[in-house]
Amino acid sequence: MILLTIDDAEIKVSEGTTILEAARSIEIFIPAVCSHPDLPPFHSLELSDSVYLGSKKITNDSDATIDSIKECGICIVKIEGKDEPVSSCKTEVEQGMKIFTNTGSIRKRRQENLIRMLATHPHACLTCNQREGCIPLIDVCPANVKLEERCCELLGKCEFQKVVEYIGIAPETPGYQFKNLPEITEDPLFIRDYNVCISCGRCVRVCQTVKGVYALGAVINDGKLVVGTVNGPMLDNAECKFCGSCVEVCPTGAIQDKNKPRLTEIDELVPCKAGCPGEVDIPLYLRLVSKGKYQEAGEVIASKLSLPSVLGKICFHPCEVDCRRSIVSEVLNNKNEPVNIRMVKDFAMSNSKLSSPKKLVKETGRKVAIIGGGPAGLTAAYFLALKGHNVTIYEKENNIGGMLRFGIPRYRLSIDILEKDIKQILKSGVKVETNVTFGKDITVKSLQDSGVDAIFLAIGLSKSKYLPIPGIEQENILYGIEFLKKVAMNNIQPDYFKSKSVIIIGGGNVAIDAARTVIRLKAKTIKLVCLEKKDEMPAYSWEIQEAEEEGIKIINSWGIKQITTSERESNLCEVEIKKCISVFNENGDFAPVYNELVKDKISGHSVIICIGQEADNEILENELYLSLFKKDTIKVNKDTLETDLKGIYAGGDVISGPASVIGAVGAGRKAARSIDQSLGGNGDIDQENIFKKEIEMYTGREEGFCRFNRLSISLIDAKIRKFNFDAVELAYNENVAKKEAGRCFQCDLRLHLSHNPIPPEKFLKFTVENLETVLSKEGVIQLLDDKKEVFIIKGSDNIKNTLLEMMEERKDAKYFTFEFDPMFTQRESELIQKYLQKHGKMPSSGENDLDDLF
Repeated sequence: MILLTIDDAEIKVSEGTTILEAARSIEIFIPAVCSHPDLPPFHSLELSDSVYLGSKKITNDSDATIDSIKECGICIVKIEGKDEPVSSCKTEVEQGMKIFTNTGSIRKRRQENLIRMLATHPHACLTCNQREGCIPLIDVCPANVKLEERCCELLGKCEFQKVVEYIGIAPETPGYQFKNLPEITEDPLFIRDYNVCISCGRCVRVCQTVKGVYALGAVINDGKLVVGTVNGPMLDNAECKFCGSCVEVCPTGAIQDKNKPRLTEIDELVPCKAGCPGEVDIPLYLRLVSKGKYQEAGEVIASKLSLPSVLGKICFHPCEVDCRRSIVSEVLNNKNEPVNIRMVKDFAMSNSKLSSPKKLVKETGRKVAIIGGGPAGLTAAYFLALKGHNVTIYEKENNIGGMLRFGIPRYRLSIDILEKDIKQILKSGVKVETNVTFGKDITVKSLQDSGVDAIFLAIGLSKSKYLPIPGIEQENILYGIEFLKKVAMNNIQPDYFKSKSVIIIGGGNVAIDAARTVIRLKAKTIKLVCLEKKDEMPAYSWEIQEAEEEGIKIINSWGIKQITTSERESNLCEVEIKKCISVFNENGDFAPVYNELVKDKISGHSVIICIGQEADNEILENELYLSLFKKDTIKVNKDTLETDLKGIYAGGDVISGPASVIGAVGAGRKAARSIDQSLGGNGDIDQENIFKKEIEMYTGREEGFCRFNRLSISLIDAKIRKFNFDAVELAYNENVAKKEAGRCFQCDLRLHLSHNPIPPEKFLKFTVENLETVLSKEGVIQLLDDKKEVFIIKGSDNIKNTLLEMMEERKDAKYFTFEFDPMFTQRESELIQKYLQKHGKMPSSGENDLDDLF
């Protein structure tokens, strides 16, 4: 260990530590630009033979090495006994060193070193007298700054800007000379503007050393470091993996995200994870599968999902909608090709064996009743049981599973897969009582009288909606939900529709499921009639395609007028249809409009109505129904899922309307959190993810990576599959699963990169002791609250006296800052403009409210 002193603070650090690292370890700020906590030193950068600056190829000077580039000199410090300052980023500590980081001479030298960087970098954002209230990139600049030097979109969020503000700009700094370097906007995801590059090399070092991709490079040309892409002007030429790490470490706006300069929110950075109602760490399990760690991948998935194997088969994968890979594929391949996340999940769950779930806490003694054993109820029950609560599921059928068991056909989801997940759920300690009807066998009152602390209504939408048209009461007219349930319970013969024609009415997933089930029951012809145009149908597009492949004819844009018995054949239904002009009104509400003059007839031996679902209201007492339901769904607090009745929660399709299994699972998770908190828990329902700690940033270079095509799903041939209920989908094999998982950009890794410390805040605690140090000069005062937010801006001809007066009046002020300025009214106006731009309202002037109005 080395003992040294930095700014009079004694410190011990390990041998080999740089001065910059030592200072940061005790939160002493030294400004730095080239240095970054996750990157090797500047002089570790590997030079390329050539790079591209737009279309221009720049070659490396013969025999030039990175050592010929002089360091930026921003992080210099003074060491006692040495005449010249040293770079703290590369100077290692020595025993007994005395270091000074902020002397007058050091500050001046830093300003001098900044001059050569600012000469080639626009800096009006730091010198313009209108900068505090500037709105970037507007057509008219109040200060008449040239277009090429105006403030960029990073104004106020730029690391380099903050560093320069801290150091200060030397009066002799020359004006910026625009070099008209390329600005590349054609690449997907990112924008590169070489006019604001300061040649710090951070983007190159993260790409080379941390990621191992080598898409970005640098050369020394005419004695200066030039950064660019290798192999060609565009990122795909350079075999970029579009991970965004270069954007994350860039201290300027030289590399920006395309949607906005810096993505910061999870839904922007990792949209797949943000789009998953189950909150699964998708990039992590894709990474694990790509490395052959299938068991670990399965455990990551199961740590968030109660039905991980089921969702591997039937999830409608909302995570794929905003996958950043699809954006790149559209640009480079002219195809929308997100990573096939669901199929990789299916592979992981099929190739892992989950251990029994572990209780997160000891038994709490609190009781929870779950009404309904579908996906929402199973999920809430599972996570609440792991939180130590006494959980019982009450199910009206003879088995749990809900629509997973009684609604989804077996060609989509086998009973074996469902039972596998249910068995794992029951290991949590959940109790199940079947053949129990809520509202009859048990009620809210009886449950509460028995000591139940919370009730979760997950009753789903288990009934088909009635179609109110003439002739609907005929014997050979069926309803979709009830029909699928009969098939699932083996109450319909395998050749029930043999040699018959069937008409399906509806365009949603239930209608498609019914149609594809009918053909497996030996129907001769199947016609599906729906109001919507093909691209408006609520059924999933791939389900529609598979149905058509199996011979189901879809008749779009027709409504049903009436159903009659055929005059020619008594067991034949005549369905009179009318042309539908539009389904939704201008507000997007369901309001079909028909042309009654355009009519037709179709015939079938049976008609199956699939026009929507609703809750089985018979299971609720009338009073309870009236207090809970709004139209067809239960009204809840969207954040907690609690109903208007305290202690009663609801989730799944009964609050959202017909939705997805993953949506119901997400609702079950939310309900579990809320109920756990209401029962005294912390709401943390997930198992610890031990794999998240093992982050490996290196991804390596892969030729052709950015153009890799999505590996499609293989299906059993339609001519074969339509005659049985075997699974229609073939799972990925190991080779395909690893390749598809490897298409992921691993956008989440960017979140694990550190950031340089920002310059220290200039405000002081609002105390008499600190006020006594302030000089009685002209300037501007800013007061801050306990959250360090400015709320008062006031100019004064005597800062000290004004602050002392405010000490008596403003008890809500916790911090303050000030600037000396003889033109304090102008400076006050600038700061108010800045506040107005940020907050959309005026700050207080420190006077009473009436004065503020004027």
